[in-house]
Amino acid sequence: MIVPFVRKSMEMLDSLVYLIEESGAWVYVLAPLFMVAVAILPIPAEIPAMLNGMVFGARVGALITWSGAIVGAVVSFELARRFGRPLAEKLVSPPALAKADRLVLSAGWKGLLTVRLIPAVAFTLINWAAGLTSIGRATFVWTTAIGILPGAIVFTLSGAGLGALYRRHPQLALALGLLVLVLIAWTVLRFRASARAEV
Repeated sequence: MIVPFVRKSMEMLDSLVYLIEESGAWVYVLAPLFMVAVAILPIPAEIPAMLNGMVFGARVGALITWSGAIVGAVVSFELARRFGRPLAEKLVSPPALAKADRLVLSAGWKGLLTVRLIPAVAFTLINWAAGLTSIGRATFVWTTAIGILPGAIVFTLSGAGLGALYRRHPQLALALGLLVLVLIAWTVLRFRASARAEV
């Protein structure tokens, strides 16, 4: 059962990389736009970041991943600020909303930056939730830019390494890629379970 799955995954990955590489100059437009979409929608950003590393290499891939994620984060923040905040003011009692604002403001940039650096906390959730609070736009942007940089570099470098390995030893690269994804999923689930247990 595992062998056919691995073979099918290899074929899909091959097709995807080929499709991206054959897109020509358009790939430099589509890849950042895809990262923007990932930052707005609840889609895990790790796989696109690794794919950017495989296709563009470590430096360009990291730049595309990082800049696209920042733009998407700002779009999410602005949408939440424009449409979500008025809705929250109608649905949540003023004292509760004021308490949430005080909590966020007391945590300040340090709290926002800390949350950004924790890989298990959903990137998209932070974008939308921050827009609902009274945190400043400038603070949101610079903490996002710094906070997501390590992850963008690590996952893009992983993708670049897997891409180089894939060209030489495709089965080994796929096995390592699946192992990395399983470890990421396990870490995230364990962190969330421990967070729920503390509440």
